[in-house]
Amino acid sequence: MAFISEDKINQIREAANIADIIGSYVPLEKKGSDYVGICPFHEDHSPSMHVSLKLNIFKCFVCNAGGNVFTFVKNFENVSYLEAVKIVANKTGIDFAYTPVKDTSSKFKDEYQMMDLSLKFYQNNLASTEGIDAKKYLVGRGIDEAIIKDFKIGLSLKDSKLKEFLENKKSSLEKAYDLGLLNKSGIDYYDMFSERIMIPIFDMQNNPVGYTARAYKKDEPNKYINTKETIIYHKSNILFNYYNAKDTARLNKQIIVVEGNMDAISLYARGIKNVIALMGVAISKAQIEALKRLNSKVILILDSDNAGSSATLKVGDQMMQGGLDVYVVRLSGAKDPDEYIRKYGENALKDNINHAIKYMDYKIEALKEGKNLDNPQELTAYIKDVLESLKGADELEKEVTIAKICKDYGLDANIIRKNIAVSPPVKEQKQEVKIKEKQNRYELACNQVIYAMLLHKEYYQIFMNKLGYLDNKIERETVSLIGSYIKKNNNIDIAGFIDFIVKYDKISEYVNGVISSLKVGDIGEAEFVKLLGIMSRCIDDNEIKAIKEQIKNENDMNKKIELIARLTELKKDVGKNERD
Repeated sequence: MAFISEDKINQIREAANIADIIGSYVPLEKKGSDYVGICPFHEDHSPSMHVSLKLNIFKCFVCNAGGNVFTFVKNFENVSYLEAVKIVANKTGIDFAYTPVKDTSSKFKDEYQMMDLSLKFYQNNLASTEGIDAKKYLVGRGIDEAIIKDFKIGLSLKDSKLKEFLENKKSSLEKAYDLGLLNKSGIDYYDMFSERIMIPIFDMQNNPVGYTARAYKKDEPNKYINTKETIIYHKSNILFNYYNAKDTARLNKQIIVVEGNMDAISLYARGIKNVIALMGVAISKAQIEALKRLNSKVILILDSDNAGSSATLKVGDQMMQGGLDVYVVRLSGAKDPDEYIRKYGENALKDNINHAIKYMDYKIEALKEGKNLDNPQELTAYIKDVLESLKGADELEKEVTIAKICKDYGLDANIIRKNIAVSPPVKEQKQEVKIKEKQNRYELACNQVIYAMLLHKEYYQIFMNKLGYLDNKIERETVSLIGSYIKKNNNIDIAGFIDFIVKYDKISEYVNGVISSLKVGDIGEAEFVKLLGIMSRCIDDNEIKAIKEQIKNENDMNKKIELIARLTELKKDVGKNERD
């Protein structure tokens, strides 16, 4: 944080309308002076997240999420604090010159560094004279220098050149083997990839974790070779090009999903930037959650063959049951989106995208294939298939589909609804919610006291005069930082204080928890003083309890007498304070 101006951070936060920023991620509704919405940080079905324009903060009363606009973006996007500041600055139209720095504290920092080393090696190969033929191949597919740079595309060479390079760098060959960069026979290591175009795969935080190696010579038997699953590369946690596509997707309110990495690169190269590729023909819960964070409709454009048709149904079902708004484009005249866009151009593909059909409409038609609907038994089987599909749909989509089926086949809508109702529902896999531990009297009062001090600067001095001490270290450090913030700014601002403490992870987490845990509004001075009295009595009670335990376990009579005297004096003080 030292190299970023605090004034700049404040400027960006104050310029950002927190409701507008959060509303660009999840729908919000105005409720009084605040806004409410479905919390994206747990499986929420009724709005439990509140956004306060007055305080410039958000909080969820269920899952303990809370903070300012940067906190929300940081947690939603799963990025660093400064990356969140940059995202908010971009949305607000403020220039913020910051280049994200790789997290060197990660437990996988050595693995990421080795992958980054291999990335640079492959890129240098493509830029050398040995990469001329590979570059010609890429240019022939519409992938120019700018796209090569955007995707960090490289080239592997023959004769285990990567192994030699890593040896010269004194890098661990065993680690390179574990990461899928090298293979081995006995004790001898050799390159996993040879004479292939190297398309790097990045995780959701833009760390290089693997490769798709594409053959560019005609005599290669296997077109693609992919990195094996490793400690940092899990296909089910990744969507190819997600990091590059997410901002455009949110802007356009749609994300294009294709089957292969080359499809994604080809579309991106021709101006369709909001495109990602699946890491196989299935989709995981983690990938669905990543897509949900884009708050965009999903347009599936998978391969045009029978396998692509089956994959569209499989993936479409999973997406729809995961709560995504899914549309489908089925291309004709080409085997995949890459071939289609090279053959017919981007305008033709964009026209297809503009005429994408709702997934359920597509599925209703797809389920007809191979069935004779004039046959009552086959018609019954078809309708049952449609009804089975509706289990994952929302209520509106169910009603629209039921109306269509009834109109087409002259059926009674009530019978259709009954068939859906009696079918066993699909079990929803709920996201785990962090349950708040039950707080004792002291903790409840302490949370309210700290919250009140974040609203009124004069309460800090009242606290110091009347109590001045807290039981737990993190509470004491929080109050100390409140004092430092007030001294520096001659004021207190809850959203600004959140930024002030962002470098203190434990304190930041504690303060955000305090903010989100309280449903109370403002706290008056009389109530504040009363809370201090409760805390003081709790502290005294804890001390009395501790001394009693010491007396019970003390064998030295002289020390026991000292403890009894101390206990007696403490009880007198407590009694005097209560009378006062």
